[in-house]
Amino acid sequence: MDATTVTHEIQPVFDSRSHVLLLGTMPSPASREQGFYYGHPQNRFWRVLAAIFDEPAPRTIEEKRDMLLRHHVALWDALASCEIEGASDASIRDAQPNDLARIFDAADIRAVFATGTKAGELYRKLIEPPLGVPCTTLPSTSPANAKMKLADLVDAYGKALLPLLGKTEKHVLTVADVVKLEKEIADGGTSLSTLMERAGRALAKVAFDETQAAASQHGLSNAMQRQADAISRTPHDNQNGSTDRTSSNSHTAEASDPSDENQAAPHIAILCGSGNNGGDGWVAARELACAGCAVDLVTKRPAREISAEPAHEQALLTEAIASETTDAAHAGLHQTASPFQTAALVPTAPQTTAAQHAEPGAIAIHVSPSDDELAYLLAAADVIVDAILGTGFSGDSVLAPYDAWIRLANEQRSRGARIVAADVPSGLSAQTGKAAEPCLKAHETVTMIASKPGLETPYAFAFCGTVHVAPLAYIEPILESWKQKETIDNASAGNDGLIGISAATDASAALEAAGAGKPPSPKHDAFRRAETEDDDGYDPYSDRPPTPEPLFQADPWN
Repeated sequence: MDATTVTHEIQPVFDSRSHVLLLGTMPSPASREQGFYYGHPQNRFWRVLAAIFDEPAPRTIEEKRDMLLRHHVALWDALASCEIEGASDASIRDAQPNDLARIFDAADIRAVFATGTKAGELYRKLIEPPLGVPCTTLPSTSPANAKMKLADLVDAYGKALLPLLGKTEKHVLTVADVVKLEKEIADGGTSLSTLMERAGRALAKVAFDETQAAASQHGLSNAMQRQADAISRTPHDNQNGSTDRTSSNSHTAEASDPSDENQAAPHIAILCGSGNNGGDGWVAARELACAGCAVDLVTKRPAREISAEPAHEQALLTEAIASETTDAAHAGLHQTASPFQTAALVPTAPQTTAAQHAEPGAIAIHVSPSDDELAYLLAAADVIVDAILGTGFSGDSVLAPYDAWIRLANEQRSRGARIVAADVPSGLSAQTGKAAEPCLKAHETVTMIASKPGLETPYAFAFCGTVHVAPLAYIEPILESWKQKETIDNASAGNDGLIGISAATDASAALEAAGAGKPPSPKHDAFRRAETEDDDGYDPYSDRPPTPEPLFQADPWN
């Protein structure tokens, strides 16, 4: 291959918050064609960063840039131009360095890392002498570096980067501020539909991780026992012969013997409400099916009858994927990569009207199942995803049919199924932390963009389990603009620069403001807990009248 002169035309990624600089050599032909770094589909760079940050691998340039900035990582290349043969670093000649001063002048860069041996050599020869900043060489993520497995790369990059980056700042925002933030993100060019896709992928990742953790910890015993329960609880049709419930799945599979090889595939049930919280569940369904999971999606309404946007759009897309004929599979449409790396269609067979379990890699959609049918579906689930009620919920009780869905999910929790909640466990107020009756008890909660005051109360753990924040977008610049505007407004109003909570990043400030002047309901106290009173800081000798404590069906710490 003849050498060609290549000029670097991709802009560096950094801002004033960047702390670590990663440098390659020169964008490969695939990267130059894509217009962004590490664009070769077999390059593991983005998968490595996603793994060390515990996030789904970014798919778009915007997502890749957002992930770097959120974690304070700057990215560029050592060279401004060179002669090179294809993507061969060994062939580089007449190398001219990039001027890194523009990054060091703007950001507090604490360390420089080269993403490969050649990048390190070029940095030390051309850049380090005038800049005076040393460089550490990390292993290349290129597919040419076949001796380094993905796990080895994750270990090397994690040990190098994480101590310097520290923990990402945790933001706690009121529900109203999250809505305001979403609108500003959308105004900036990232649509609400795109945010929902990212939320669904984050939800799917945690659910999938739960299946892997459960499999490694318990083997197949729990799944086999629940499958046996499912076989013994085959649902019956309604007495009136109603067929208002539908199911679509790839091979109209019925519950099979636990020894069947298909039992190795994780079985996931997703409970979807009719709002945008449910939309996250519809997205997660297709992601999990792409991962090879058997996915039973339960919904009160078919996709066409969902009015909330963008949930309606996402539900229609998932329904279309789920109803693809098996001809697509015979034509060679297969998914081989992780769903958190690339998207694909999941072919299924025509719809049926029986409550049948999905098969591996397929989505079965169940509309308004009876309680018996739902119990049958949930009994075989390794993981149940709660996408019923979102952050807009408040009240003392949950209406039908969702109250029955929550009770049945909690029942399966006591039998060993893991539960993952989208944004907030259904029945829990994201603003106050007050639990309705019934309230879902999750092992993991994936809350979107930022945490909420109700999830930060000391007793919320009983219902939320471990809370994961799915960032979805780079929000720090927006929050800082809010703070600056509020500082100016308060100073103008003579309030001594007092900052309100509209841009609160502190959990205690948000909680104090959320609960100010709002006495607890006598029917459902905000201090409703499952564990003993001294676990959450409540003084048992105070004059507050005692309130009943709900009983857990399983220890949330297990």
